Amino acid sequence: MTGVTIVTSRRDDGAPIGFTANSFTSVSLDPPLLLVCPGQHLSSYPDFQTTSHFAVSILAEGQEDVSNRFASSKADRFGPGGWSSGHADMPLIDGRAAGFVCEVFERVPAGDHTVLIGRVVDFDANNAPGLGYGPDGYFALGQERRAEAPAAKHTRACVLLDDGQHIYLTAHGDLPSVQIGPDASPLQGIEAHLATQHIKADLGVVYALYDQDDGGREIVFRGHVATAPAGLTQAPIATATAADPALDALLKRFAQEHKTQAFGLYVGSNRAGDVLRADTKG
Repeated sequence: MTGVTIVTSRRDDGAPIGFTANSFTSVSLDPPLLLVCPGQHLSSYPDFQTTSHFAVSILAEGQEDVSNRFASSKADRFGPGGWSSGHADMPLIDGRAAGFVCEVFERVPAGDHTVLIGRVVDFDANNAPGLGYGPDGYFALGQERRAEAPAAKHTRACVLLDDGQHIYLTAHGDLPSVQIGPDASPLQGIEAHLATQHIKADLGVVYALYDQDDGGREIVFRGHVATAPAGLTQAPIATATAADPALDALLKRFAQEHKTQAFGLYVGSNRAGDVLRADTKG
């Protein structure tokens, strides 16, 4: 998982240029250096080879549309506005979580990219939480904070396993699961449980987090398997059902989201809650 930035500069004629990047790294505090890595596939790549300054805008939660616009080869990136000139006339995105203006310190060729190291000459920040990007698209820490709740009486870690066409349930029609101790990691717990069952799965992000009537908590991870795991029952994603109403609702939601590959995070109880939607496919 990474943050999301917009790297900008200007051509020799003054026209603004920019692209979306998550290859943003701190290099040094003394002097203050950072780096980004423009690729040769960028139409603005030659300009970043000659510019004397560039800027980095760290996007805030809710700026997914800005990220998408600057990542598109067809969009009019600066036409809609939402930006202003900062130090050295460098373009900066309005509403950013933080912004840096840099003078070029060094350029290092690296395969089909250039490592562009900049010395920070101006900086600003606000209290806005940053936008994140991971395997399932954009995420917001603010949404994760909404999922925080008092400690549950007991926690069960589960995994929704699929191979792209099927869901895999236990013989009792439940998700593979394991009880988690109060100080244990749910992710490590379910990984260890799958290992004891000789199930090789690529686990992803949390898909659901909800409380049960008895005060317990269910944490459901998404997981992908390449082959059908032994000992589990196979059901088509589109028609998978369960006797437990909460699990049945989860399976139906997964079937719908699987069609578009746009997955959300359910937070609530086994009776009612909210699906926090991602804005991109995952």
